[in-house]
Amino acid sequence: MAYTEQQHQEHIFELQTYLHGLAHFYDLPAVTPDGVYGENTASAVREFQQKNSLRPTGVTNTATWNAIVQAYLADTAPPTASFSIFPDGIFAYTLGDQNSGVYLIQGLLQAIRKQFLFSLPVLTSSGTYDTATQQAVQAFQKHTGLPVTGVVNPATWNHMLAISQNTLDAQAFPQYQHFPE
Repeated sequence: MAYTEQQHQEHIFELQTYLHGLAHFYDLPAVTPDGVYGENTASAVREFQQKNSLRPTGVTNTATWNAIVQAYLADTAPPTASFSIFPDGIFAYTLGDQNSGVYLIQGLLQAIRKQFLFSLPVLTSSGTYDTATQQAVQAFQKHTGLPVTGVVNPATWNHMLAISQNTLDAQAFPQYQHFPE
């Protein structure tokens, strides 16, 4: 299967998302994820390469990609806490579920959208895990580097809690203060 232009843009967007998060730790030029490898992206890559003893070309080769991903995971991944909201026998919330846990998920996503991820879809708290909730979860997962499944499992839940905690303690997770729109 051929590498499509859409896949190329998605990978650039992913790279830019990593660079955006790393800018808080590495003093990199500002990059707004848009899927276009422009001068700002090349400049941020070049700066990252220089700070990490890589040849500063501004081009993302395998070594640069791996270094950026490793740095992102090491420096910006929020700590996951051991929270157990999932009742016995339930391992995830998914399309069609109806219960109070879904109300909590929808409320967290609304708070995260209001504070950090303005591009998340607007939700209505209904207690039903509908398509809008699934799409908001997928968008959240994409922006936080989680597998994009549309399912809220403990890992997704913990990331949602860690980011929403920023409302209470803005210093705890500075990497989530200005997610791209």
